[in-house]
Amino acid sequence: MVQCDRCGRDVDLPFRCNYCGGYFCADHRLPEFHGCTGLYRERARAFAGRTSTERHHDYTYHSPRYDSSIRSLFKFSDKELEHLGISLLVIAALPLVWMERSIFRHPIIVIGAILIFVAAFLLHELAHKFMAQRLGYWAEYRLNQLGLMITLFSFFSPLKLVAPGAVLIAGLMYGDDYGKISLAGPVTNIVQATFFLILGLTTSNPYVFVLSRLGGIINSSLALFNLIPFGIFDGAKILRWDWRAWLATTLVAGALFLYASF
Repeated sequence: MVQCDRCGRDVDLPFRCNYCGGYFCADHRLPEFHGCTGLYRERARAFAGRTSTERHHDYTYHSPRYDSSIRSLFKFSDKELEHLGISLLVIAALPLVWMERSIFRHPIIVIGAILIFVAAFLLHELAHKFMAQRLGYWAEYRLNQLGLMITLFSFFSPLKLVAPGAVLIAGLMYGDDYGKISLAGPVTNIVQATFFLILGLTTSNPYVFVLSRLGGIINSSLALFNLIPFGIFDGAKILRWDWRAWLATTLVAGALFLYASF
């Protein structure tokens, strides 16, 4: 929970002013409504040094970037940790339902599957969060009621959809940043899938081999699912930012999925 710097009200999704760097509620998000001093400094800076006798020159003025201080990285609120904990418990239960017949016959496989599911989801969401924080935005994970219901429904459906929540990001976002933040999640799953498939090529242990294939399938399919190029999926945002980045990641994720499946 963050307090508005203007009125002190607690807000779940604060707006960050890209001029003064403060956090504000919806009523005070605009510079003119919170007495923003940074706005006037930036205007003065843009025209600094120009005189009446100065010749006209072309110049480009860029809006100031957000604060990307290391102090803003890797921060978690109590509410965020609570939502992450609930999500991870739900996701950890999914392999137990999916592999219920193997719980006592192959407990190592079941435990490994739980860890793979949890890591695939957790690292995907943390990649979004940390990339957003690295670029200077407020970012926290939150449960989503509809996504949680879909995930619970997957317990009894042959189609497994894991989407109990997502990382929420506040602030006026730049186009490039939107694409980079969206790309971070699928790339994390591609890296994990690659690791598992390489592990499978180097092991003679049957349990490790099965888990490596499972890790490759889960992570590559999660990457492909998130790269769907429309709606609220990461793929739609990446495609709007850079179609080449979307195409490259989709082809790599697809190739990994096909390799892990056969």
